[in-house]
Formats: sequence, C-alpha cells, structure tokens
Amino acid sequence: MKFGISIKLGILAGLINCVAWYAFAKSLGFYSVEVYIYRNYVTLAVLIIGIFLSIFLTRKSKSGFLEFSEGLRSGVLYSLMLALIIGIFNYVYFKYITPDTIDFFLSEAKKSDFAKNLKADELNQFLVAERSTFNSFKLVPPVLFFGLISSLLASAMFRRKNPDAPLEDN
Repeated sequence: MKFGISIKLGILAGLINCVAWYAFAKSLGFYSVEVYIYRNYVTLAVLIIGIFLSIFLTRKSKSGFLEFSEGLRSGVLYSLMLALIIGIFNYVYFKYITPDTIDFFLSEAKKSDFAKNLKADELNQFLVAERSTFNSFKLVPPVLFFGLISSLLASAMFRRKNPDAPLEDN
C-alpha cells in the first residue's frame, strides 16, 4: 500500500507533536498547566507549517501544477492524520503515562469558583465527562477545523493550472 506525501507528513507531524508534548511534560512537570498551553502552540504551528509544506510538495510532485481540489485534499488528509495521531497519544498519555493527572486537575477544579456555582449533579456529570475515553479525542475537531481553513488558504495560494491539460466540458 502506497501512502501519499500528505499522509506521511501528517503521521510524522503527529509524532513530533507527541514527542514535544511528552518532553514538555517531563521537563515542566506532569501537573503543570503550562504543558498543555505549549502543546497547543506546538500543535497549531505543526498544523499550519505542515499543511503548507504538504500542499507545496504535492504541487512539486505534479510538475509544478496543482488544482485547487488536489491541494485541498492534500491539506485535509494531512490534518486528519495529525488529528488522529494526537487523539491516540492523548488517550495513551492520560490512560497509561499519567493516569492520575485528570484526577489532580479535577480536584483542583472542585476548589475553584467554577465548581462552587455548580450543583452536585452537574459537577458529577462534568467529572464523568472529563474521565471518558471519548474526551481523549476532543482535540480532533479543532485540528480539523483549523486544518480545513489553512488548507483552503494554502490551496488557493499554490493553485496553478496546467495549460496543456484538456479542457473540461460543463
């Protein structure tokens, strides 16, 4: 099975993001909020740079010509691979590497003003939702959204039609 450049770059970027996240957690402490702030910055940077690189390399592989739809497909595939790798690592991170991190942050949240305004049932629903497996994939929608927006922009920038291509009938 042959994987395209977008899929390979998306997997590589996801792994880079995961290594950076773990390195931040290891150096700053697993119970530091700054880890998650830096992780989000790295994710956004890897997403935007990777989409432009993926679309540029797709154009280069097609002799310098790229249709808008091909560029969009390349960027969205890259975003999808990145989002899936991040979601899987998020699950592994909170399930096996630091399983008590969520409990720590939730205990801190109970002490906050946010929790004082909630009823006991609402607070319990919030706690159960934060511990769910599905919560590991909560970064997937924003990564895909920003990936789609970036892909649209990059596809428009790198679009270049082949003058020798046959004309399409409408």
